[in-house]
Amino acid sequence: MAEARRQHAAYVAALRDFSVAVTELAADEAFPDCIFVEDHAVVHDGRALLTHSGLASRRGEQPPVAAALGVALELVEMEPPAVLDGGDVLRVGDCYLVGISTRTTRAGAQALRDFVAPLPVHEVAIPDDQLHLKSICTSPGEGLLLAPDHALRDGELERVAEVLRVPAAETYACNVLVFGRELLLPDGYPATHALLAERGFRLHPLEMSQIRAADGSPTCLSVFY
Repeated sequence: MAEARRQHAAYVAALRDFSVAVTELAADEAFPDCIFVEDHAVVHDGRALLTHSGLASRRGEQPPVAAALGVALELVEMEPPAVLDGGDVLRVGDCYLVGISTRTTRAGAQALRDFVAPLPVHEVAIPDDQLHLKSICTSPGEGLLLAPDHALRDGELERVAEVLRVPAAETYACNVLVFGRELLLPDGYPATHALLAERGFRLHPLEMSQIRAADGSPTCLSVFY
């Protein structure tokens, strides 16, 4: 736990180094996954869609996230039976990708589609051994997606962007945070780092081992707006 807290503090410091105004929420010991705030809201065009979590035991995490976002954004509540986690939602240019996963249903995808209309929403089937879309795919830059060699091969990603493929062993490195041509990303994935450096990105690796141990990635820890 001490190492997890240290890694999280370094993550917050890195965001502030990029001039991000960070609001930190108090931990709630009743909810061990409360660090993963991304799952509770999707922000679009000055509004926040408050999701209905795909894991019922996590739904009590949402109220403080909603309260913080409500200071600046219009809040829209997703209605059950739709369920969706924010980790399954990725904007790519003028469209969205949504993962159909163990945490997000097609009804949840439709709720997202209604929320972001008229922008198109493309559904992507997520393997059962992966938690979310962003566990295995994010966008490091305009017109680009990062994904592993062995997954998401049905052509949906190629419909919306050029796909940079990384070795299966480095799947975790597919989750990056973007600040122009600079990327925050997990440390320790040399093939992925080399690929991104060749594309002209400047890399800022972060130790994420303890976040990963709880099935989390860099994007999971924040809601950006």
